[in-house]
Amino acid sequence: MDPLWKLISGQFAGWRMGEWFYDAKGVNRGFFRGDVLYALNGEYLADVHEGEWLGRQRNRKLPSAKGRESRGSVRSVPRAHRSGRPSKVYIDPEI
Repeated sequence: MDPLWKLISGQFAGWRMGEWFYDAKGVNRGFFRGDVLYALNGEYLADVHEGEWLGRQRNRKLPSAKGRESRGSVRSVPRAHRSGRPSKVYIDPEI
């Protein structure tokens, strides 16, 4: 499990387990295609930066990916928040 934080606020966002994304509570919220995160319904959520930051480009329009069924939940212990990184191009994802 690889921890992920929101790029701007530094809030702990959740975990990447292979191609799956689990939020801070351990609930399966999405999946990855490369370094792009999609919600389970196929909607674009964010991009992964430097392997540990999630940021959503303000004006990025990606086609929806094919939706997937939830993989359930996993046991999760949230990590501490970090200092965010200011950006004019990215915003925090709605997770």
